[in-house]
Amino acid sequence: MKRMTSLAAAVLLALGLCSVAQAADIKARGYWWIEAVSRSNWDFNASRSNAFSIEEKLRTAFTFTANENLRGILDTQIGTQNWGAGLYQISAGRTPNSTATGANGAGNGNIMLRKAYIEYKWPETATNISVGFQTVTLPAAFGGGSPILDDQVAAAVVSTPLTDSVSLVAGYVRPADSNNFGSTANINGTGTSADAAFAMLPIKTQTMNITPYGMFLYAGSQAAGTNSNLNSATLLGLAGPNSSTSEGVRGYWGGASFTMIPEELPLKVMADFHYGKATYTNYFNNTKDGGRAGWMADLAVDYTGLSYMTPEAYFVYSSGESGQNPDRSGRMPVVGVPQNWSVGTGSFFFGERLELAGSINNPSGYTLFTLGYWAAGVALKNISFVDKLSHDLNILYAKGTNSADYLKNTVNLRGVNYAGFLTEKDSLWEVDLNSRYKIYDELTAYLYLGYINSHFDTATWGASAVTNAGNIAASGSSGNAYKVGVGLNYFF
Repeated sequence: MKRMTSLAAAVLLALGLCSVAQAADIKARGYWWIEAVSRSNWDFNASRSNAFSIEEKLRTAFTFTANENLRGILDTQIGTQNWGAGLYQISAGRTPNSTATGANGAGNGNIMLRKAYIEYKWPETATNISVGFQTVTLPAAFGGGSPILDDQVAAAVVSTPLTDSVSLVAGYVRPADSNNFGSTANINGTGTSADAAFAMLPIKTQTMNITPYGMFLYAGSQAAGTNSNLNSATLLGLAGPNSSTSEGVRGYWGGASFTMIPEELPLKVMADFHYGKATYTNYFNNTKDGGRAGWMADLAVDYTGLSYMTPEAYFVYSSGESGQNPDRSGRMPVVGVPQNWSVGTGSFFFGERLELAGSINNPSGYTLFTLGYWAAGVALKNISFVDKLSHDLNILYAKGTNSADYLKNTVNLRGVNYAGFLTEKDSLWEVDLNSRYKIYDELTAYLYLGYINSHFDTATWGASAVTNAGNIAASGSSGNAYKVGVGLNYFF
């Protein structure tokens, strides 16, 4: 009798699984990336930082489609992890934390949740709604992604057409919450989260797209907890001089992206303007002028009349520190870790859009370190004379817009690191050549070559208040940086 009961239970379970499988069409996609990179002088400090590493990152996404109006997305990631740094153990977590236990102590080798959300259309309408952990990015015509917000965050987003050429996208985002129940490092009470609301108005014509946008964020005074990835006013993206962990933040952003493709000219014109301001809701040492505010603009033109390549010219400018107000930052605030913004075809200095380890500043997000510069360059994109083989060439010049006097601030230099922060006395040239060969349609081999000729004013940096000022002064030369990388990417 027990055997019959067990058999019946097994049959019912199998039938249940079959019914679940029939309820949704399941498709997998993703990319698995292995890359080896050799770097030289990444800190621009007399060739003191030479390294070679092999890294691996596995992203796998599953789409569960019930019908044309309803689907669920589950996107996971293992890595990025160095070969030899430990096992790719199965666990949970997003950010390693030495003070937390259990799931909160998980590191880069664990399975990380990138996206998990439900997307559906409201019945009998064209209104699309997505709710859950998803990618949210503000508009950007140039750069590959927004320099302000481009990250996987918890959000609810609604998009709906207003006319044939105008639509509305609006949403609520919670990029951080320091409450993390079940952890020994848990923080309780009020003011532990950061919340944002945004709206975009995409306008499309036959030859032009323009998208104005705005966003407001409030971060509570306790959002700087050890389990938070935002860290309130002390995070580099929101912090100004003299900011402390006990401050809340109000952030404001606005701007527009613009793309034009003239009917009779083989051109594509892209332009953006972004402005942001962050003010503190309570003040450190009674400093009521604390916070940060700044802007960023870019312009790029592609020539699309050639079949074997696409030439591009671009210019980018972002405001920097003035050095006149020791309590306020002149750089534009950012939210989270903008992941994809870069110039040209992807830059060794500003950030690579796909590489694992190819950028100096990419591990913490480009805009957290390098804002306060202007850059001009040319790129030759998708150069191809041989079947299955293509190249991208990027040449740029960058110079800082941050006042060198800002380094004299002995109280707090938040977000200032030598070799990432450019003053008006610092500049660099960069050349990148990235090549791709398609072994199969889904399998691509990569070769990366990068060189930076830097001119950091070591006398200014050596006399500054940064932690490694002594080493900079002793080196007497900023030196040049190199990288050579090879990669293998399986897209499916």
